[in-house]
Amino acid sequence: MLSTRFLVTLAIICCVTFGRIFYITLLTNVDSDAVVMEMVQNGRDSGISDGGGCHFDLPGGEFTLRSTRLERDLMRGASTCRNVRRPLPESIQTNGRWQVHDTDDDKVVLYSAFYDDRPATGVVPWLRILGVAKLANRTHYCHVWYRGCETPYVATVVVNQTGRDGGYGINNIRYVQYLFSCRLAGAEPVPSHVSVVADRCAQSTVYVPVERPVRAEPDVEFGVCVAIAFGNIPTPIFVEWIELTWLLGVREFNVYDAGMVKMTDVFDFYTRRGWLKVHKMGPPVIDRNGTNSTVKVNHCEFSLKQHMHDPVYKP
Repeated sequence: MLSTRFLVTLAIICCVTFGRIFYITLLTNVDSDAVVMEMVQNGRDSGISDGGGCHFDLPGGEFTLRSTRLERDLMRGASTCRNVRRPLPESIQTNGRWQVHDTDDDKVVLYSAFYDDRPATGVVPWLRILGVAKLANRTHYCHVWYRGCETPYVATVVVNQTGRDGGYGINNIRYVQYLFSCRLAGAEPVPSHVSVVADRCAQSTVYVPVERPVRAEPDVEFGVCVAIAFGNIPTPIFVEWIELTWLLGVREFNVYDAGMVKMTDVFDFYTRRGWLKVHKMGPPVIDRNGTNSTVKVNHCEFSLKQHMHDPVYKP
């Protein structure tokens, strides 16, 4: 049996040890926070800071503990890569609507980015980026761009495969469909653009606008996502399909156009009605052999989940 004196001595040693660790950690955090808060104050006073001149438009513009903490977190993230700047228009590589970041190890082709603040995501929102890629086995990063800040807020990318396991072979390269997710510091402000890189402070050649879907009023119960289409559908057949489906309760139609012809008039008619949304979606990568291999990105289903009730029907 251990004596009471031994147990008391052991407890004191443990308390002193953990106390020292906590004290050292606290001093480190205080010192780090002091540096960041000095940057915040400098930015407020002069509009210029080591973080590239960051000024965040926080909700209400009020000086509160919560807003100060959020601004501190944003400034800390924006001070990670102080020499990185927004991609210039001439440096952005595009293929139609797709944007391309091509390095030795990575080939990333992005279609769109969403601001995801649904309750299911947790306390803070995420950016969801849809694309296809050949990825190196390494950590990737989001450069999140806010209005009023010349340097990016840097966040680690969470990569989820959303397409088929084997991906798609294009030009002897295997492209896989992914959902790239980046956690934000807070709900406001909403970023304007996002870039993705493999090296934390590398300059990117993608600058994707961030979409924030607005919940439909009144609520939409059912939506339709029409798989990527090309060629021509006779107008009477298309009209019959969309009118009947509307009568069955569908209130939003999304068509992904990869080169349809002779459909402009009927598309325009239902777009003006507010029923139809037509999205241009050519192939993300042009096949050198002349056959455009189309990679499907489930842009429609994700955007619909943001502002309407499930289920989503995909013919």
